[in-house]
Amino acid sequence: MTSDSANTARNRRLFLFLTGGGVATLTHWLVMLLMIQAGSDARLATAIGATAGLVINYHAQYRFTFQSRLRHRVAFLRYLAGASLGWGLNLAGFSLMHSLTGMALTSQAFATGAATAANYLLANRFVFQEESCNDRQ
Repeated sequence: MTSDSANTARNRRLFLFLTGGGVATLTHWLVMLLMIQAGSDARLATAIGATAGLVINYHAQYRFTFQSRLRHRVAFLRYLAGASLGWGLNLAGFSLMHSLTGMALTSQAFATGAATAANYLLANRFVFQEESCNDRQ
């Protein structure tokens, strides 16, 4: 049986995870928009925006959501591995739903939900997991 304090902690962690991801997504889109308005190629703008979002999301998850004490060289490499899996899941989920429905927004909503759930589980169980790692700061 799970205690109320454990549920509260889990809900807080999920809220912080989603908040950090939301700030990272807004950063991605803002950088992309500003670069496009300044005349940059859209592909370059989204790549740089995504990189900015990735860095912000890593730091938000590391410091606030999971309050990790792992060394950055360990945590960031794990984070990149998890982010790569999430990216692949997003693409696969989008592709599958789009082939079934033909609707881009619906497909992206499904893919985002699936990737977000997978990213949370990966971050919680692997990326910022400290129990099996002796490599602390």
